[in-house]
This record gives sequence, structure tokens and C-alpha cells, in this order.
Amino acid sequence: MSSQDNIWAGLALSAVATVLALLFLELGFRLATGVPAFSYENWRLRHVEANRLDHRATFDPLLGWSNRAHYTSDGFNTLEHGIRRNFDERDIRTNAILAVGDSFTEGWDDVRDEETWPAQLERLTGTPVVNGGVGGYGTDQIILRAEQLLEIVRPKALIVGFFEEDILRAGYAPYGGPKPYFTLENGKLLYHPPQIESGSQIGTRSSFGNGVREVLGYSVVADLIFGRLAPTYWYAGANLSYRKVGNDPVAVTCALLGRLKVRADASRIPVLLFMQHGWAAITENDQPSDNAQRVTTCAGMAGVEVVDEFASLRTIAATDAEAFKTYYTMEGNTYWHMSAKGNMHAAELIARGLQD
Repeated sequence: MSSQDNIWAGLALSAVATVLALLFLELGFRLATGVPAFSYENWRLRHVEANRLDHRATFDPLLGWSNRAHYTSDGFNTLEHGIRRNFDERDIRTNAILAVGDSFTEGWDDVRDEETWPAQLERLTGTPVVNGGVGGYGTDQIILRAEQLLEIVRPKALIVGFFEEDILRAGYAPYGGPKPYFTLENGKLLYHPPQIESGSQIGTRSSFGNGVREVLGYSVVADLIFGRLAPTYWYAGANLSYRKVGNDPVAVTCALLGRLKVRADASRIPVLLFMQHGWAAITENDQPSDNAQRVTTCAGMAGVEVVDEFASLRTIAATDAEAFKTYYTMEGNTYWHMSAKGNMHAAELIARGLQD
């Protein structure tokens, strides 16, 4: 064997020995710290996810994020698939009314489980209502969530809740967290999956460096070491960001509503669109925003029943401004989500809409 062959053999032996030593170190560390020895999880991305998402949320490869299943707290509790519980149910009820939307549907933590409008709608109608709302969603995510849950819930009716700002969110990815988006290519919807990191977040680091980081992310030891010694490099992408994608969010929303209506019709599921508005939008304007009007118009043209709470809330605000304030919760100096009273008003509007 030549001296050059000996060098290569020595290098190969050293590489194998190094890999084995690292594997034994990883295994020993996992056993010592109680981490499952053979868990195949990207620990780096787990920390990125924790920094990017609300503590109740978890990364979802289709939706960007979703509520954690079986999350428990005093007043906010979820079931399988991140469904928010209404009362004391323990399982997802089928042949129910399915409600999807953003935090105005979910209720956020501003109201208790039984005070959301889906829960109050269930109390009013006597029909089980499944609350599939997720905070922060855009209209695109809301419709994807509806499509995801249709097969699980097999509902007798579908309520799609839009907060008017959700329409604009369909034009962003990411939007404070990893988010999918759609574009219209030759009249057809093209889905772009959510990404934990975008190119702008990664910056000028080499592809080799990124590759090493991705591979080592599955090591608990590497995550511990690099997370402490080089957190900027290791946890790149953990900061919140918002980026416009250059699509037409109204056109995308209308196309998705049309697609959803076709799928619901195939299963003979009636669809109702419930449009909600913020406190300032009601008090400062005489009519809904242009985007909200365009979306409700296209929904109606697609055969979707539309209930818009703007007119009823505007009447209350004009009649008794102080009473109107009780329909919203206050965060700091800003009126934000609906209160239990506001959600009851919403439930009453929807109940009437379902009867039409």
C-alpha cells in the first residue's frame, strides 16, 4: 500500500472514529437528560418554532401553524386537531356545524371557551358547533383549515368567519410566523407552502453552512452547544417577520371561496360567510372596507350565504356609543376582540342566517 493510500485510510478511520464518538456522546447525553434515545426531531427548528409561534400554537406543514391539540388552561382548552372546546365535550363531534376563522372565531384568550360565538351559537341552536378557529390566520389559511376539517368533522353546515383584516393577510408570507400563500397563475390557484425561514432571513451565509446547520439540528448536543455559543447563526429565522408576496389577496380569497363552495356542494354542505369588523372600522366608517365588500360580493356570486355584522354594529354604535364599547374587549388602550356580549350578538346574527 502506498503512502498516499495510507494517508487516505488513516483519514477514513479518523472520520469513522469521530462519527462514532459523536454518536456515543449524543446517545449518552440523551439518556442522561431523559430525551428519547432514538427520537428523530430537529431540535434547532423546535426552538425556532417556539420563538416564532404563540405558546398555544404548533407548526403545521400545510397551514403554517395551528392550535396545539389537548392544550389546557383556565378558560382556553383544545381537543384533537386543535379544536377549541365549547363546554365539557371531550371529542370532536361529527355531523355538527363547523366554524372556521381567525381569533375572532376562536375567541383568543379574551373570552372563555363557553363565551366564543361558536359556543354561544351551539347554545342558541341546540346543535353542536365545532370551533376550528385559529388566531392570526389569513383568509387563505382559514379556507385551507376548512378543507382540512371537512373530512374530519363531516359537518351539516360550514361557517367561514372572516375578520376584514384577514383578507390582507392572504397577501403575506410569512405573517409573524411561517405562512403559506397562493398565487393565481393563468386563472388557477397555485399553493406555496409555509417556510420556517426565508432567504432574506438566512442572509449571506453559505449553502454549506446552512446544510451543516440543518444536519446538526437533529442533535441535542449540537443544539445545546451552538444555541449558547452562536445563537445568531444557529437560530436564524426565529424573529417575527412580515413580507408581501405580490399577489392579489382579494382575487385569491374569492378563488379559494369558490373552490371551497364546490367541495362543500359535492357533499351537500351549505356554506355561510360571516364577515366581522374591528371596533375602529365600525366607529370610523359608514360602510365596510372595499376589500370586505368585494369579498362578500364574490362570495354571494359563488352561491355562499353572507352575513355581515357591520350594519347591526354600526346601528348600536350610533345609538349608544358607551354600550357599544361593551361588545369588544380592551387590550391596553385598544378595543380588539369581541367580548362575550359581542360574541352573543354574532351568534344571534349567524343563527338567523342559518334559518334563511
